[in-house]
Formats: sequence, C-alpha cells, structure tokens
Amino acid sequence: MPRLTTAEVPARTDVQFAFSPVLDMMNAMYFTRLVIDSEGMEGWPVELREKMSPDLLAELDYLFWYPNGAGIMGQLTDMLFAHPGAWGSIDRLIAFIRELPAGIGSSEQDAGIQGLAYYLACVRSEPEPPLSDDPREALRLKITADEVDDVDTVMALWDNPEELRERMVRLVERFYEQHYLDELPRRRAALERSVAAHRGISRDEAMAFIHKVSGRDNICLEDVCAADYEHLLFAPSMDMGPYMSCSVLDGPRLYHAMFYPCEPEFIGEGAVRSADVQRTARLYKALSDEQRLRMLHMLRDREMYAQEIVEQTGLHQSVVSRHLMLLRAVGLLNARKQNNMKFFSLNPNIRRELSETLDLFTGAAKGREES
Repeated sequence: MPRLTTAEVPARTDVQFAFSPVLDMMNAMYFTRLVIDSEGMEGWPVELREKMSPDLLAELDYLFWYPNGAGIMGQLTDMLFAHPGAWGSIDRLIAFIRELPAGIGSSEQDAGIQGLAYYLACVRSEPEPPLSDDPREALRLKITADEVDDVDTVMALWDNPEELRERMVRLVERFYEQHYLDELPRRRAALERSVAAHRGISRDEAMAFIHKVSGRDNICLEDVCAADYEHLLFAPSMDMGPYMSCSVLDGPRLYHAMFYPCEPEFIGEGAVRSADVQRTARLYKALSDEQRLRMLHMLRDREMYAQEIVEQTGLHQSVVSRHLMLLRAVGLLNARKQNNMKFFSLNPNIRRELSETLDLFTGAAKGREES
C-alpha cells in the first residue's frame, strides 16, 4: 500500500497545528456519513456518496453510527489526537488499530476496541453516569434506552472485538485506496501550507484565528473553558462545509482538538472569491426553509433553549436539532451552554453580510438612475 505521510509529528506544546493527511482522511469519512444526518453539506463528501460502492458506503455509514448513532470510527478519530505517532502514515494508523487491546482499555485516551464503544455511548453521555458498573451491561442498558433497533446485533458485535477490529481496518484500507489516494497530492499541499502559516502562534492568536476561519462569534472551545486544557490542537481539513468538528479528551492529559476548514487561499487559485460567494449562498439556503424561518422569528426577541424550541414548534427533537445545527453552522445563530442546556440566539453580526447582498441591487438601481 502506498504510504501517506506527514511532514512531521509536532512536539507537544500549548498550541499545535497538526499537518496530517491521515486526520484529514478520517474527518472526510466522518463528513461523508454526516451527509445523511445534516443539511447544508456539499462538495466531495456529497459526491462520494454518489460513486462509492454500495457495500463500502453501507460499512462506512454503520461504523460511523455504531453502537447508538455516534460511531466508534469518530471516537477513534478523537483518540488519535492523543497519539500523534498513529497519524504519521496510513500504515501507522492501521498498525495502531491492530495493536489496540480488545477490551475496554485504561481510559478514553487509551481505549481498546470495546472501549471505543463504551466510552462513546456510556461515558460521554454526561451529566448521567453509566447505568451499570459493568461495561457490557452499561452499554446494553444505554442502547436500549436510546431505542436502538437491534440491540442483540449491536451487542453481538461488541462481544466479538476482533471482528469489529477487522471491519475498522478494512474500512480504512478501502476508503484510502479507492477514494482518498487520488486526492492525496492536492490535499497534502493545501494542508501543509495552512499548518506552516500558523505554526508557533499563541493561544490567543489561535482562538482569534478559529473565530475568523469558522465565521462564528462563539465556538466550542469557549463552551468548555479552553483555559482548563493543557493542549489545544488544530488540524486543517478539506471537507467540512459550514460545520465544525472537535474532540475533547479528558484523562491523564487534557486535550481539546479541533478540525478547521482549510483556508481557500491554500486550496487553489480562485478559491478565495469562490469561498465568499459560497458562504453567502449557504446563508440564503439556510433562510430558504419555512421551519428555520419560524425558529429565527421565535428568537427575534430573546434567546431560547433547545427543548423550548421543540415544544413551541411541535417538531420532533431530531428535526429541531438538525435545523439549529445548520443555522448555527452558517452563522445565523449563536449558542451557549448553561447548566447542561444549550441556549440559542440570533447573531446580530450577520446583518452586515446579508445587507451587502442587498447592496448588489441597490447599487444597480442607482446606476440606472444616474444613466
């Protein structure tokens, strides 16, 4: 198998910008799965779903879902941030998966194959603690409470970690060989340029950069109190659309890691202007849905928490969550956490971008009047 390598594995410092096509590939896989759960996705992940072989697509969807909607492949990606040697090449990644213990492991940062599912489903479900001290029983109770369709099938795979391991390895190998390898030269150059431009910046500079590149006033780093984390890691990725992707790893070492969209100027000629137009198009696509407009009108006078919006709209919680996710992703909403609840409010700073679009027409009308 051709090797996919990074320029370097960064030393542990307070702020790291990580150049890794392996991480980019794992994030691309995640967003290919996210296409079916979230609105507003575009670009390569959407195109991939049209051309991937049905069996590979089904396996990707399943392993990024298993065991209860939040997939162990995503949990594996999170864990990789604490093991930089594993994302030095595709061979190292596969070796890392093969060397994971079959059982629970010692912590979320050093989980085994079964631990990937356990920590994801039972430990990250705070504020509730695991429903049992026995990991297997805790997982069974959790997925039953989550109304997973086939609890027996989920548990049978959990009881056979070696089968689960081999499926994870085959998914990585096939996705890399059949889809990512052709993309590698273009992506490697863009990712490396982005990381080189930001290596060595301070924590405050990194926070300001993430605000800028995400187009958001509020980011998850602030929600979790970034000052409490020993290591902040940032990795560019090419397939995020309007969304963000981050990982919080508690344990012996406290990590907050975030994928950010690689800047247009590092992707290719003409991408900067295209990105501006694309961002404006995303805003208007988000505004083109009647239910989302209703939610924005509800938030016009005050902020509301998510369950309150569910109750007032009468929509299913998953539908409301999907709409709110997109509205926040494109920058129309701000969000903050308080007492384990998420509150949403209108982002007043978006008014300027919307008014600039209207200026296209007022400027044209003025020109006709003067002529």
